[in-house]
Amino acid sequence: MQPSPPVHVVGIAGPSASGKTSLALAVARKLEGVVFPLDAYYRDQRGVPEDAINVDVPEAIEHHLMIDQLRALVLGVSIQQPIYDYATHARAPIRRNVAPSPFIVVEGLYALYWPEVRKLMGTSVFLALDHAECLQRRIERDGRERGRTRTEVAYQYESRVRPMYDLHVHPTRQQAQLILDARAPIENLAARVVRAVLATTGSPGP
Repeated sequence: MQPSPPVHVVGIAGPSASGKTSLALAVARKLEGVVFPLDAYYRDQRGVPEDAINVDVPEAIEHHLMIDQLRALVLGVSIQQPIYDYATHARAPIRRNVAPSPFIVVEGLYALYWPEVRKLMGTSVFLALDHAECLQRRIERDGRERGRTRTEVAYQYESRVRPMYDLHVHPTRQQAQLILDARAPIENLAARVVRAVLATTGSPGP
């Protein structure tokens, strides 16, 4: 039996609407890996009043489950990953089967927040983008995908998203090996990340 190849974990953090998911998908596609979204681990908040829900703090993520499942994938064990529904602020009744892969791309606001997660990473990335551009992107995204008005998005951004980013997410920038300008084309950013990964692993790539 051939030994399993070592697993390389890539972490991608950054502000809301900076393109973390798009970059993670592009990197995973190039490496033939899997994406591990931290959004999947938001706690079930069904029944909680809308104005009391805050998904921009680290406590909103069930991080013990997230870390356990990430470790399982690194060890070569498949997981049943939760699926979070933004429309209902609840976990879906079904789960997503995620099989192990030599490359795992962890993405989310808090990808570089927990030391236990950072210890598993071989490559860490922070997407940098100013607040004005983040807000504009979020208005477009939330209006298109979540049916929210410009006023609703702007209020949420200024009252919760921005202060929580400044307090919790921005400091994790110093944990990143690569700090990338999120205004660059996703394919260019993905190519830079993949080059860094392959330089670290010494692999010619898939």
